[in-house]
Amino acid sequence: MTLLSTIRRGLDRDRELDLTERIRKGGRFIAASALAPFFLRGATRVGPRARTVGRPRVENAGTLSIGSDAVINSEFSPAELWCGPAARLEMGDQVVINFGTVLAARSHVRLGDRVSVGPYCVVADFELPQGGEARPIELGDGVWLAGRVTVLPGTKIGAGSVITAGSVVSGEIPAGVVAGGVPARVLRRLEGASDVPPPPAARPLAVVTPQLRGVVLADFTPGDLAVRLRELSDGPSVEIAETPYGQVMQQLLQGPPDGARDFALIWTQPELSSDAFAKLLHHEPTTVEALHADVDAFAARVLEGLRAYRFGFVTNWSLSVDHRGLGLLDARPPLGASWALSVMNARLMERLASSANVFVLDSQRWVACGGRTGSSAKGWYLGKVRHQGEVLAEAASDVKAALRACAGQARKLVVVDLDETLWGGIVGEVGWQGLRLGGHDAEGEALVDLQRELKDLTRRGVVLAIASKNDEAVALEAIEQHPEMVLRKADFVGWRISWQDKARSVAELAEELNLGLQSVVFIDDNPSERARVREALPEVLVPEWPADKLRYPDALRSLRCFDTAHISGEDLERTRLYVAERARTELKREVGDLNAWLEGLEIRVRMEPLSPANLARVAQLFNKTNQLNLSTRRMSGAELEAWTSAPNRRFWAATVSDRFGDAGLTGLVSAEVEGEEARIVDLMLSCRVMGRKVELALLHHAVEWATGLGAVRVEARYLKTAKNRPTLEVLVGSGFEAGDGGRFTWHTSRPYELPRCITLIRAG
Repeated sequence: MTLLSTIRRGLDRDRELDLTERIRKGGRFIAASALAPFFLRGATRVGPRARTVGRPRVENAGTLSIGSDAVINSEFSPAELWCGPAARLEMGDQVVINFGTVLAARSHVRLGDRVSVGPYCVVADFELPQGGEARPIELGDGVWLAGRVTVLPGTKIGAGSVITAGSVVSGEIPAGVVAGGVPARVLRRLEGASDVPPPPAARPLAVVTPQLRGVVLADFTPGDLAVRLRELSDGPSVEIAETPYGQVMQQLLQGPPDGARDFALIWTQPELSSDAFAKLLHHEPTTVEALHADVDAFAARVLEGLRAYRFGFVTNWSLSVDHRGLGLLDARPPLGASWALSVMNARLMERLASSANVFVLDSQRWVACGGRTGSSAKGWYLGKVRHQGEVLAEAASDVKAALRACAGQARKLVVVDLDETLWGGIVGEVGWQGLRLGGHDAEGEALVDLQRELKDLTRRGVVLAIASKNDEAVALEAIEQHPEMVLRKADFVGWRISWQDKARSVAELAEELNLGLQSVVFIDDNPSERARVREALPEVLVPEWPADKLRYPDALRSLRCFDTAHISGEDLERTRLYVAERARTELKREVGDLNAWLEGLEIRVRMEPLSPANLARVAQLFNKTNQLNLSTRRMSGAELEAWTSAPNRRFWAATVSDRFGDAGLTGLVSAEVEGEEARIVDLMLSCRVMGRKVELALLHHAVEWATGLGAVRVEARYLKTAKNRPTLEVLVGSGFEAGDGGRFTWHTSRPYELPRCITLIRAG
């Protein structure tokens, strides 16, 4: 339950308790009741006890009505209320509007009572900015919109329904459901809502919805952690099924409660997981063998229970920061608790590494961050609360990062400024010889360390680019000539060094590299430049950057957006692959003719079936590919293995190379046959090899396999998302016959030809 929902329910229970005090107790913000009449003076009517936090933007040329007990939060970014001439914008009682949200009416927008709208939502009855036909919007009583939801003109959402984060809503959503996606579809009924129709049968069962459902299993009270996980706005949004504390193994082996099978977090204490360790805490000696035996038994039970979940997270074991054990001897066997804990944690990580979908999280770091205030003996004795405050904040942030990683949402591109960011000083004024970088200078040393950290990211598969307002020749000379530069031209996959708008530079770099803006991080010392990119490109992550250069390396290290569930050989070579791509582009400019360029590349596509050797990389590509993705479904490695085990189904991975180098495993295709009908289920291709007819080679391979099994027709069905339009363009140009509902069909009476520029190699 979020803080704002707690406030809303509290209004029903106790109208006499001042809302300002209730919010202050929640620790988030202080409602400014006294300023609300002034800030909302542009409205036609404002009900009693309305509250504002920060200053919203209100523009009213029609009828703008705000009900009683409304909360409009503009703390971090102003909420905007716009009502055009003769239009009506109506907000019922106890409505909560969060920061960055836009409510706009040219006809009629109505929000019922107790509606909650998350941050950065758009509810407009016309296409922004001020285009298209205006069609009324209605949000029924008790509707909740999570963060960054877009409600399109003509939408009606039934009472009590919940829309998950990042969704785009159109048409009609029935009452009492959870809906999400692009476009939003019904995902499930809410408890007690029996009249809700089931989700459409065509929706793949393994799709990862914007909201993940999981459990927290702990031998202490996990409620506070569950609340923090729900409240963190940096997606994906999560719902936590409630479980009792102290019943970890019982709950784990019973299976997911209430269908909460997306993930499980297991957080236990070492003395409750190992009898040998418990005895050691009472200064009874133990052996490595006894500790290993306890850990092996624990790991076996955990792995067995986690088979029912898509992803599992298990914390390593830690002790309170106040626990000194034997002091000087605590790191020595056979009585030292520190020694025993290191033995157990090493064994735990070794045993759990056998599962590709189970990951160990570092609770020792969380406990250290919390210090003495993060764990309370009093809390344990009074309510079995083991951790609190900063410990749970760090834990929730790391779990959210882990979920993003497993969902394939890692950031892939860092666009960095130069002057006062990558080096100290302005190169156009002082020349590269006058820059502060390295040497016996505190800021210079910190900036060298920042460059080392950026270089380290490239070894994890992240690529670097430059967006700088500078003279290109001068800046590139500094990069190549300064003796203390860690990063050189070869470390950057692209740059925009000019005097143009940096938001435009960032967008151009992402397009040049075939990456979505949701993959980009922008780092700049200048607050104005950060604000410009943040406003113009909301999908780009623009972290706040410290004014003190000595804190730059720590600021980069603290970012949780680069976590990934797997690091493949292709990830390690990504910078080299993009540099090779630059060479291909230069060749294309020289040759001019597209077909001649493609034949000159000498493209080779190697097709191989799904196997243990390629499963990790296949799962990674499967869950992060957005642009050329036919079905848009998401599945774990184990789910892929289970799906492809049916005799009428096949799944292939494509490794692509040409005369400039090996692009690695960058394509996927799957198909299934039922009698004379065949269906291409998945067609995915990395953006790195798009536009070279590799996708047609994948179609050729699938059609040929289906034909060999007697299929007369092969169908591919396009499911539209916000990002996969390239898939539609491929299908339109593929030769497949277009039909209704996004269906494309090939009749196997004709062979599907392999493109002349492709050499196809079949393995396995």
